[in-house]
Amino acid sequence: MSRLPVISTGITTTPSGKPPHQVGIPGWLSDRYGRQLRYLRLSVTDRCDLTCKYCMPEEGIPASPRSEFLSFEEIVRLVRAFRNLGVSTVRLTGGEPLVRKDIEHLVGMLRDQAGITDIAMTSNGSALAKKAKVLVENGLQRINVSLDSLDALRFQTMTRGGKLERVLHGLDAIQEAGVSETKINTVVVRDFNHNELANIVDWAWSRHITPRFIELMPLGEGARLGREAVFSVAEMKAHLCQHLELSSDSSHDIRRGPAYYLYSVTDPTKKVGFIGAVTDNFCAQCNRVRLTPKGEIRACLASPDGISLKELLRTGAQEQQISEYIASALFRKGEGHEFYTRGSDQHHQVDMSSLGG
Repeated sequence: MSRLPVISTGITTTPSGKPPHQVGIPGWLSDRYGRQLRYLRLSVTDRCDLTCKYCMPEEGIPASPRSEFLSFEEIVRLVRAFRNLGVSTVRLTGGEPLVRKDIEHLVGMLRDQAGITDIAMTSNGSALAKKAKVLVENGLQRINVSLDSLDALRFQTMTRGGKLERVLHGLDAIQEAGVSETKINTVVVRDFNHNELANIVDWAWSRHITPRFIELMPLGEGARLGREAVFSVAEMKAHLCQHLELSSDSSHDIRRGPAYYLYSVTDPTKKVGFIGAVTDNFCAQCNRVRLTPKGEIRACLASPDGISLKELLRTGAQEQQISEYIASALFRKGEGHEFYTRGSDQHHQVDMSSLGG
């Protein structure tokens, strides 16, 4: 078996002045800034059945050969290694995870063989209705569905051919199947869907769904829409407060990622989330690690490079060795991204469809 690569962090203290080994919580996967990395976003394919304008070019992208993807058995081995480091949540992403054949079996394997009890998925919802029941039976607890418009024509335009009714049917089906939590993700684009926010909130709350609004990020195709298309979180909140009574106090759940929430004044069980990667940087609270379909670790969505774990798996490395390599690699996670900071319009040529957003 080949020797594991040696990775040097190149630092002896963190910004707090403490030695790296004194930062964070013992037994948890931490980076050099003391952030506990408890949340694995696992992309299972770079294929998708839609070509949304902020994600993919109209012609799509060449799909990678299936042989380059991790098998379900390899995924389970890696997830066990992450779990041994303290990762407790796994979210399946893509591309579109539902186009991966037998994805429901992987959900069951993550629960039964990898010992993960908090299993989530991010999906475009187009193929959700068919598999909703078995996904929940096999252990899926939470789901986020992309829903950028409640107008059928506008939705079709943004997704380049998607059918709104299929997504709505999928949302109905997954809730009927008994999933514990349902959210919708809306990427807000100025002069396209920014005037729909209040309607989306009303619609979601009436169905016990939590809406979340996401700033357009300058990644891949999103960069081509230009900085002027970014509708900031501050603008989102101001727009919503014209139509809804929202609390001035916000909450943030560090266990679940970068979103923070405002609540309905009249019904505190209802909330609306905001993710502001560009204007409201959440890097200080980041708890995420990404694994691509080809087995590369990505410490940050904006990172153009990954570190491969596939070779370790396929050359016989044991789980403990893989865990040590993961911990060493992720210790180098940067302090934050640099969207629009080194130039007026810095673009990040990152393939969103393979990283899972």
